[in-house]
Amino acid sequence: MTNSNGTARRMAIIATLCASIALPATVQAQMQTQATQPGDGASEGSAGADPLMNDIVVTARRRSETAQSVPLAISAFSAESIEARGIQKIDGLAGFTPNMTFQNNPSFGGAGSSAAIYIRGIGQKEFLPTTEPGVGVYVDGVYVARSVGALLDLVDIDRVEILRGPQGTLFGRNTIGGAISITTRKPGDQPYANVQLTTGRYSRIDVKAVGNLPLTETLFTKLSVASFNRDGYVRHLSDGRKLGNVDTLTGRLDLRWLAGDGLEINLAVEGTRDRSNGPALVLAGVNYGSAIFNPDQLPMLPPGSPATPGAYVLNPPFDAPTDNFTLLHNYFATLLGGQPCLGFAPYSPQGSAAACFGDRFVVGRKADAGTGAQYSRNDLWGTQAIVDWDVGPVQLKSITAYREVDGTYARDGDHSPFTILHFADVLKQKQFSQEVQLLGATADRSLKYVLGAYYFREKGNNINTLDFTPVMFRSGGRFDTESYAAFGQTTWSPLSVVDLTVGLRYTRDRKSFLPDQEILVDRTGGALIAASPNTPQTRVLPFATVRRVEEAVTPSVNLAWKAADDILAYASFSKGFKSGGFVQRVFPAQATVPEFGAEKAEAYELGFKSRLFDRRLTLNGAIFLTRYDDLQVQVFTGIAPVTKNAASAEIRGAELEGRFSAGDGWFLEASLGYLDPKFTKVDPAATEITRASKFERVSKWTISGSLSKRIGLANGGNVVGRIDWSYRSGAFMDALNSPQLYQPGYSLFNANLTYNLPGDAISLFAAVNNLTSKTYLQTGVYGSSFGLYEHMYARPREWSAGVRWAL
Repeated sequence: MTNSNGTARRMAIIATLCASIALPATVQAQMQTQATQPGDGASEGSAGADPLMNDIVVTARRRSETAQSVPLAISAFSAESIEARGIQKIDGLAGFTPNMTFQNNPSFGGAGSSAAIYIRGIGQKEFLPTTEPGVGVYVDGVYVARSVGALLDLVDIDRVEILRGPQGTLFGRNTIGGAISITTRKPGDQPYANVQLTTGRYSRIDVKAVGNLPLTETLFTKLSVASFNRDGYVRHLSDGRKLGNVDTLTGRLDLRWLAGDGLEINLAVEGTRDRSNGPALVLAGVNYGSAIFNPDQLPMLPPGSPATPGAYVLNPPFDAPTDNFTLLHNYFATLLGGQPCLGFAPYSPQGSAAACFGDRFVVGRKADAGTGAQYSRNDLWGTQAIVDWDVGPVQLKSITAYREVDGTYARDGDHSPFTILHFADVLKQKQFSQEVQLLGATADRSLKYVLGAYYFREKGNNINTLDFTPVMFRSGGRFDTESYAAFGQTTWSPLSVVDLTVGLRYTRDRKSFLPDQEILVDRTGGALIAASPNTPQTRVLPFATVRRVEEAVTPSVNLAWKAADDILAYASFSKGFKSGGFVQRVFPAQATVPEFGAEKAEAYELGFKSRLFDRRLTLNGAIFLTRYDDLQVQVFTGIAPVTKNAASAEIRGAELEGRFSAGDGWFLEASLGYLDPKFTKVDPAATEITRASKFERVSKWTISGSLSKRIGLANGGNVVGRIDWSYRSGAFMDALNSPQLYQPGYSLFNANLTYNLPGDAISLFAAVNNLTSKTYLQTGVYGSSFGLYEHMYARPREWSAGVRWAL
């Protein structure tokens, strides 16, 4: 009954969305059905031969330039090229971008759509608002501050630009690793509509619909809506729900006004509603070790027994294993509950009684034995106004934006019927940003410049309720960030083949944090709280606002040489920084709020870009060195990790990207990334890492290759087949380099086939992702205080099929 109701609901959503998009098409009878993306908002390229070879226009330097003419390491993807690759969400681009990791990482909090992005070895996995990402995500020039909700669906975009290396001058704070810039399609001056319906494995039903309607000769509007629905792939045994499911509804309304005299105003409002049963994490293993209780795992003797060589004498409550909550559960169950949860001779840290935690809760990659709450719910919305004014000698641009995130999350981290590791999170965040830019050039264009100012304000509340074996407490608190920046960049061309670009940015951040953290329940008999265990309300951190101020100057220098019409070489130097912050998950109680400072990076790069053999081959490459200082490292000083600036590193690497149009409909593309990150200094307090440690979530090699073939048919239609391969060498999923969280190197294969009917108004497509059904880790979680290893595997092989219809 539930499945039929769910199907009916999905079909109702599809019908509503299709009707809302088809309405403008009905009103505009003159609409041309063969136009797929007409008007000013159209991307370059067509349905002709080798559309993936088109040189994409980008705005990485705040002015429109072709990607091949920009002396920066950029991977640019047009809407058409993204569609050809079968990519639905932004994380799919990581398979085609060298030295990039883009994962869904719920970590401890349980947010089902939280982005962990790393470029050239630098990034951030946590979504806590008192820490900052290492890779900035921008939509139409608007900074998306929180990684929750940054795993974006690509519904109606014009292009995506992935900039590798620090982007501290034009993009600013928190782009120390790089930036991802997404540009949506503007409304155009011709009416059109298109609908895409997709079905597939795991009861997948997706619909995307776009309608463009000119209201007057100078006023245009566009509506984009989408619904994504798919069952999960890990069964929650207690109630039969599937974890890792998709249930997302998103929409955007754009208004474009050509106000005259070079003035253009673009307004947009967008929203996303995301509901899921929680991330598809499973219990993969248990560490029962303790440095406090029977550390040598000897046969045990009852309390009061005489000391005996080769045996361990119980000494409750002084030997309670408070450094391992899983073992502590069995300790309590044995000594307080009288359950055989600890074996005496021989020693066993687990028992088979109903009250005992044991390996029986490791139930495989496709099931979860937990009974605690599991859900992830996000509501996001935002609005923006972009004003472009061309006054002749200069161009002015203003970007004003407001965004909100309202999320609630919960997950059972022990994957059992017991309360060992339960999390619940409430996140409410609001942000406002304002940027102004002034662009200009001399009459002979030998000197081009951009000047700008930026303001950002973010505030909100993040409350974490943590329910562990010995204690239940509230963590988190209110956060407030205010950032000001001024920047400028100029490009001087002393010769027609030489460009020198110099930029500088000044940033000032002011942050505050009001921790609202209390112990709610003490199950240790007063060991944590001197009073009765049932009358706690003892503060973990003082209920007082703490503040910090940071300033940074981030310069950049770039020298470019046009060796020939289609060959460009460049050398660059740039700086970037990632803001410091506060540690909001703290336990046991501390007298002050732990803080950490900003990370800094200096990058040196040599690169080239080329189009050869009558522009049939595009080949780009770069080598680089990044000096990475004051790394924000998580150090376990108690139950929760404390972030400190505890290390420095150097990252050496190389990248190569190529695209080749072989003729007769054949197209090949490939990429290669190499990274060699090494710690050069580690603070002695960071006992979990050494100079020999590997960077987490960073592969030494990232390689991809694709082959496609377009076949023209006698009826005027065509068929396009494509196969993609990607390889990622081994990587650890945590800074501890836990062997249980190591993902060995693996290859992935995807394939798709598209039949474009004559006129290109209708396309039928089919695809298979993860063709070999490779099992590999998308993320892993381990906390030494809990003793539990959790894995989240990527989705197995999935087929899909659908239709695209341009009305």
